[in-house]
Amino acid sequence: MPKRTLTASSKGIEKAKYALLRKNWTQQTLADDVHVASWATISKFFNGTPISYNLFTEICMILELDWQDIAIPSNLDITTTENPEQPLTPLAEIWHQLQSLGHPSEKMGLVLVKEETLGWSWQNKTIYEKSVSIGSKIRFEINLENPGHLLLIQKDTLGNIWCFCPSRFAPQAYLAQGKTLLPQENSPMKSFQIEGTPGRETIFALITESTPILNWLPNQNDEPLELTETHLSELCDFISHEPSCKIMYTEYEIK
Repeated sequence: MPKRTLTASSKGIEKAKYALLRKNWTQQTLADDVHVASWATISKFFNGTPISYNLFTEICMILELDWQDIAIPSNLDITTTENPEQPLTPLAEIWHQLQSLGHPSEKMGLVLVKEETLGWSWQNKTIYEKSVSIGSKIRFEINLENPGHLLLIQKDTLGNIWCFCPSRFAPQAYLAQGKTLLPQENSPMKSFQIEGTPGRETIFALITESTPILNWLPNQNDEPLELTETHLSELCDFISHEPSCKIMYTEYEIK
């Protein structure tokens, strides 16, 4: 099967350049400091030359841009499934609709951790991991601009979708302003171990001023709930009536 590629449109390139200015970065910064891709790939992206789907979407993620707004429209029939000709399942369709309501964000992501004699340690950095190996131990960090109730959902590499906050790993769903790590301190675990199969995972965050009115929300002692298209449809309906809620997501590769 031909390798999937995407090309930035002229308007998309202008948006990407503006995103660089907003971050006080240069194209060289993306290559040398952020290490999102090689200088040759960064140059191709900003010159409207096709690059791989994975690198294109990762560059957009780093710049806090929606790749679908940046790519040439004729490329948008490319999906994240392994077989682009395979129709989306009802669950995948409603997930795509839900994700389109949010925007990519660098205010949350994976942090690698390691077990040491005196306890757990993790790296404290602005740029989160975009690729982690199976077997790695991680925590998830989110940085809230304002306090609020957090609903955190993960789509794994197999397309299964899980609600992790609230759950027993994040029993405290109302969070203060600033950084929060999951699993939380009163969770039965200190970190998550990366398992499963290689591929791309997505974490979707919804922040609201009050508790979301969703009957299926897990309790603080429950295991993460596997969500169905019915759950996601109800969530989309809730969001449509909550214009003040904040929605963002981040993606990363499991290898």
